[in-house]
Amino acid sequence: MAGGPEPSPGGAQSPWTDIVAAVRGSRSVLLVLHVRPDGDSVGCSMAMARCLRALGKRTRIVAPDPLPQALAFLDPGGDCLRPERVTGPFDLGLFLDCADMERLGSARELLPQVPLVVNIDHHGSNRRYGQLNYIDASAGACGEIVARLIADLGWTMDPPAATALFTALTTDTGSFRYENTSAATLALASRLVQAGADVPTISREVWDSRSLGSVRLLSLALSTLRLDADGLLATIAVTREMLEESGTAPGDHEGLVDYPRTLRGVEVAALLTADEPGLVRVSLRSNRWVDVSTLAARFGGGGHARAAGCTITGELDAARQTVVASALAALEGGPGTT
Repeated sequence: MAGGPEPSPGGAQSPWTDIVAAVRGSRSVLLVLHVRPDGDSVGCSMAMARCLRALGKRTRIVAPDPLPQALAFLDPGGDCLRPERVTGPFDLGLFLDCADMERLGSARELLPQVPLVVNIDHHGSNRRYGQLNYIDASAGACGEIVARLIADLGWTMDPPAATALFTALTTDTGSFRYENTSAATLALASRLVQAGADVPTISREVWDSRSLGSVRLLSLALSTLRLDADGLLATIAVTREMLEESGTAPGDHEGLVDYPRTLRGVEVAALLTADEPGLVRVSLRSNRWVDVSTLAARFGGGGHARAAGCTITGELDAARQTVVASALAALEGGPGTT
């Protein structure tokens, strides 16, 4: 992953010291998951909440959308609350792994109760919307930055927090297979195991437990597979009708984009999900040289060079044509052209 801390902790211009001081000096903290939360979002917030509560701070976690079934094991006590069940005010809001305010969904209604927003993220496309922002695009997952914050707050991580952060790392790095996996990522994973991370449970829940509905949905989605650019581009689609036919739960379509991505010869893969009228969510992946965050940015989205996403207004067929045309343009000329 290109880039690095912006700026690094302790640097002359760094907000890191201010962030640590703000969190340490707070008495009440609001943590917000982004819409359609993934393992990094959930893992970071659950670990951070344990740290904050151990330090005596009133802490609430808000989830604008339900947790995917594969991540429910991280919240056995039901700590993740809907926005309407949370009341403030809070000293600060700590937004982790959330690149822009739109990804807060219905949780945005709580912002008037938060005088100070701390934005910590590893997406280079982050909009820097907080009063305090720390973006490290070199981190394999936001969990790497959160582990740093927990250490700087002086809390010794317990096994549930270590499990949550290990989940953040393994999900955002594709189980340590993607190029955002660095030596620092693996070193932190080792420390988390030493701290008691429950790797067998993480592996079982995240990677090895699929619902029947998700398998049915996979079959339906793969039937829409389309290859372009002599096999360099692969797209699949999910419609509301497919979701209803397969009986899927929220989050069951997560990871579907990885199936076309793994086809031999494919450079760019896209999953288009049309589960709301007039809106198509696009998940983009690449394998070696196309920067899909640039593709996503053309439609108001963002992400990483190898994993990004956006939302397109319109119907599925038109959105697919638009995405295919943009991806074909990015693929023209081969490696080194994007």
